[in-house]
Amino acid sequence: MTQANHSTNVDFAWTLRKALARRLSPRTKLQIMKRYHWLFLQLDRLRDLIQMTVNGLGQKPQVYFPRYLTKRHNAWRTYATYPPLRYTSYPLAELCHWVNLVPDRPRQPCVAECEHILALARDITSWQTGLQNLDLINRLVAQDRCRFVFTYSAGLVEHSRRYLYPDLWSKLGHIYLCAPSQPIAPPPPGSPFTILMIASRYSDKGLPEALQAFRVMRQRHGNAVRMLLVTQAIPSNYSLPEGVIHYDTPRMSASLKKQVFQAAHVLYIPCYSDTAVPLCEAGSFGVPALTTRIQHGDEYVQDGVTGYLIDTPIYAYSAHYGTKWKTWQDFIADIDTTRESGGLQSVIEQSIDRLEAMFSNQADLAAMSCAARALHAKRFSPEARNQCLLRLYAAALAGEAQFPTFPE
Repeated sequence: MTQANHSTNVDFAWTLRKALARRLSPRTKLQIMKRYHWLFLQLDRLRDLIQMTVNGLGQKPQVYFPRYLTKRHNAWRTYATYPPLRYTSYPLAELCHWVNLVPDRPRQPCVAECEHILALARDITSWQTGLQNLDLINRLVAQDRCRFVFTYSAGLVEHSRRYLYPDLWSKLGHIYLCAPSQPIAPPPPGSPFTILMIASRYSDKGLPEALQAFRVMRQRHGNAVRMLLVTQAIPSNYSLPEGVIHYDTPRMSASLKKQVFQAAHVLYIPCYSDTAVPLCEAGSFGVPALTTRIQHGDEYVQDGVTGYLIDTPIYAYSAHYGTKWKTWQDFIADIDTTRESGGLQSVIEQSIDRLEAMFSNQADLAAMSCAARALHAKRFSPEARNQCLLRLYAAALAGEAQFPTFPE
């Protein structure tokens, strides 16, 4: 069975589960779900096939995207909400757009989008798996029907080249992530200086440093400063500083996202691993960002223009990726050790310095907001992303040998 046959949208099965839950005991429901799980998946696949076949009728070119992925992450959800074209079903496709995989002996020409080149070994969570399968990754990318592979920044492309044979570099490029543009709604005059922090995890997203920097700001300025914190990663025994409004949720609804971004003066994420989506979203709301200078360089945040970048002694996609750190656990352990020894104190100090500049109006937040919106419209809007995708699809179908160039 090919990877395409696993494109299962969970909507239909979820509806059935809800119906069962209303009428049956939990024990009976569980037994039914276990016994008929395969049937529910087949119904989902059938629904997906019919819907995409009808949706793609008359569309040129005929491109397949695995629709089930649009439920899993903000980065891929926009392929459902703001697609570059009407995606079709797998059997009718002239071209396939895969994510984090390249099929072995693909039936149709394809392009592959990946969070990291090692994800093409089929496991984004295990660096070691990718490192142990570099020959496989290179063989998959070298296939004639694998036309192009793209990731999310020029900096990440440069990092990824170390894992690919040089004669495959022409297939590798980047297309920026996107977020839909939002209406202008600056925080009301006189509202406290509001720092927005979004974190899916604790250590590698820099949550300890963010909270420590906020403690200092709160001690200095009292109620004139507050933090909106969106995370489920707070340890159970951790005491949040006064002035933190905590949203304990795994995923922001559209209304909550609008609420927190429109209340924020700055998005602050001192991360040590890739965190691009919130930066795109901040630009869509015109919110300046304060974050670490990792592999993207100034592609997502332009230092002193759309926000600030601070230096960090450690980040995931650096020279240590795959050498000093063979696994994700190695990386997290090194962050924690560096933190305990005081090696991340510079991140806190730089953060406080930039936050003070924003708080005291030494930095022109209005100008930064306008610049963030302009950069978003040019680089991170669905319209900009979709123009790049359509050009990529056309180049792939035409058999071009060089990854297309796009305006920056």
